Amino acid sequence: MLRGEKIVFTGKLDTLSRKQAQALVTALGGKPQAAVTKDTTILVVGKANTNLFQEDPRSLKMQKVEALQQEGQLISVLSEKAFLEQVSAHLNQVVGMMNVTGK
Repeated sequence: MLRGEKIVFTGKLDTLSRKQAQALVTALGGKPQAAVTKDTTILVVGKANTNLFQEDPRSLKMQKVEALQQEGQLISVLSEKAFLEQVSAHLNQVVGMMNVTGK
């Protein structure tokens, strides 16, 4: 699920603050990153911050991910909703394992 993933957030998240989202990633075994690098595995995209002076509506992080993807880098791009669905699935799996082991 998120264990071992290196995750970057871009845009404004509706349900969590950036700090809360990063703490959640850490708690689930992932590594939050402030910037996109060649190590990044997931970009979570929130609402775009529209800047009237910016020609390209994509965030700089999204542009960097697309450039790395063109070079063959495997980086998943998730919406905030898809990210939260993965978190929920991970937590359900943990709860299921706890029920099986009786802990």
